This record gives sequence, C-alpha cells and structure tokens, in this order.
Amino acid sequence: MTDARPPRRDFRVLTRRRGGYDGASMVDIQLQVVATGALVWSQTFSDAQQADDFQRELEDDLASMDATSFRRKYGVPSST
Repeated sequence: MTDARPPRRDFRVLTRRRGGYDGASMVDIQLQVVATGALVWSQTFSDAQQADDFQRELEDDLASMDATSFRRKYGVPSST
C-alpha cells in the first residue's frame, strides 16, 4: 500500500557545518521527524559540493515523492 501523503509533513532536513581534522570542513545532513525532533539518520560529507547536491536531492524528494517511495529510497523504517 502506498502512502500518498508528502513526506515533508513528517520529516525535515537539517544541515550542520563543522570543523574537521587539520582544518577540514565537515557537513552533516540529518533527517529528523517533525513531530518529535527524533533523528532518523545523519550522513556526513567532507566535500561541500557533494553535501549540497545530496541535500538538494533530499529536499526535492521530500516535496515530490509519496511517503512510501521516500521511505524506501532513504531507508526510513515505517515505524518512524
């Protein structure tokens, strides 16, 4: 069964930039549950362009995919 609701109602994306070793910069892209603020998963990038591309794709998918397809693509359990 497909959940036609947009996942944007249930999830949000947060981005955190932080310093890494030897002056490197790290970017954390996090998927959180809107209602509780619970962290679903976090992905860390050392390449800012890759992080930006991933965040853009994630945001686009939140707006355009149905909830079932979004959960499948991003490995979000149905219990979340």
